[in-house]
Amino acid sequence: MPPIQLTFEPVASDVGFPEAPLALADGTLLFGDLQGGVVRRVTGGEVSVFAETGGAPNGLALAPDGSIYVANNGGAMKWSRDGDRTISDGFETSGYDSRVERIDRATGRVTRILDQVDGHALEAIDDLVFSTDGSFWFTDLGREGERSRSFGGVYWSAGDGSNARAVAYPIVNGANGIGLSPNGGTLYATEYGAGRLWAWTVEAPGRLGHTPGQPHGGRLVWQAPDAQLLDSLKVTAAGNVVIATQHHGVFSVVSPEGELVATIATPEEFPTNLCFDPRHPGTAYVTLSTTSRVIRAAWPEPGLIPSALLLKEPRS
Repeated sequence: MPPIQLTFEPVASDVGFPEAPLALADGTLLFGDLQGGVVRRVTGGEVSVFAETGGAPNGLALAPDGSIYVANNGGAMKWSRDGDRTISDGFETSGYDSRVERIDRATGRVTRILDQVDGHALEAIDDLVFSTDGSFWFTDLGREGERSRSFGGVYWSAGDGSNARAVAYPIVNGANGIGLSPNGGTLYATEYGAGRLWAWTVEAPGRLGHTPGQPHGGRLVWQAPDAQLLDSLKVTAAGNVVIATQHHGVFSVVSPEGELVATIATPEEFPTNLCFDPRHPGTAYVTLSTTSRVIRAAWPEPGLIPSALLLKEPRS
């Protein structure tokens, strides 16, 4: 099917290597700059630094208490230049410090929530999503060595990080994007290097139903063609999964039944993530990391707005 062509408007440019957009109901847009080790803020068209996290803030989510949680992959990333583009060449296998952090919105203070599960240090935490009970699920991408690779997986934690466990492990080619269905009963995650979208039934906080056939117990929803890579994802109000798909430079829209229902073109080969505006769920913000831009567009279907935004943020 031919990709849908949208009209994109610029939001921010020359902002490092942006990912993890998060739109708040007061009109603020936050996003992580992986290369700069900061979370940036856009208000009134002006870009500023919201918090200095260090490492590489790879995923952002609004917690039920109104704070911002960060999936920090720990840094030690490898970078190169291709003309005007910044290219992420993966990770170093030493010198990193992967963790989940909490940012106080009033002060910008950054607090470490967790950095290990069952005594094992985390490798490259990528993204996270909150459940309505205040706990969160998160992904670890793993790291590539010269001749080896550490596995990724999906994890769960209580909101304060006091209790955490692996719930879908190993995901050999790296767990990247993560999201919940509108009713919270299905958890989705992408396997980045393999181009696969997996799903699990959520049975209880921190417990997933496992389907036989894979060590991580996931149900295969969709396999991307042409050796494409599946980065971060969001879910629409109708339950479709919208996935940043590289190297074709599109967002793949996949139904819960595994049907590719649309592809949406972007102005770059490597889009990394998107979020929906809680004030206007038909508006999406997109990060284009290699060209250091954030853009927005009217989206073909409204996005699912996280419950914390609806419950804790003022509506305009």
